[in-house]
Amino acid sequence: MSFIVRKKMSEYLIKIINRVIGILKILCWKILYGSRFHSGKMTFFYPGCHLMIEKTGSINIGDNCFFNRDCSMTSLGEINIGNDCIFGENVKIYDHNHRTDATKGPFRKQVMLLDELKLDLNVWIGSDVLILPNIRIGDNVIIAAGAIVTKDIPDNVTYIQKRNSVEVPNGK
Repeated sequence: MSFIVRKKMSEYLIKIINRVIGILKILCWKILYGSRFHSGKMTFFYPGCHLMIEKTGSINIGDNCFFNRDCSMTSLGEINIGNDCIFGENVKIYDHNHRTDATKGPFRKQVMLLDELKLDLNVWIGSDVLILPNIRIGDNVIIAAGAIVTKDIPDNVTYIQKRNSVEVPNGK
């Protein structure tokens, strides 16, 4: 058997193993979270994905969604993801935030702010994106890699977060 054939077979075997791991994760999440977690048909989670659903939270995911390596979602409120959404590596999604009133005592002891987060149909989220609470991302939207999403994104747009890079000489 040639090297190329062995390589192709091993790549195929790794894909099968990843699919099985993804299916097992979905089954475990359904057992662990019950009705607070719903995943549609043909939705796939690559290894390294994590979900945390607290007592007040829920995550609902549509059909034909794909979550690449190391994506995570944490829900204390409600996260709704439509059909045909794809997520790059290391996407983080939160439907809650800490209060920020320092006069009310330590942040860790303050009550969390719970919100809803909604991704509509056919959304592509690039790698290393952070999606914060109380937003809606419309249909047919692309979120460019590295973006921090803090506001609603309308239908049929590409959201690119521009940043200014600054170079500061060392030792000055």
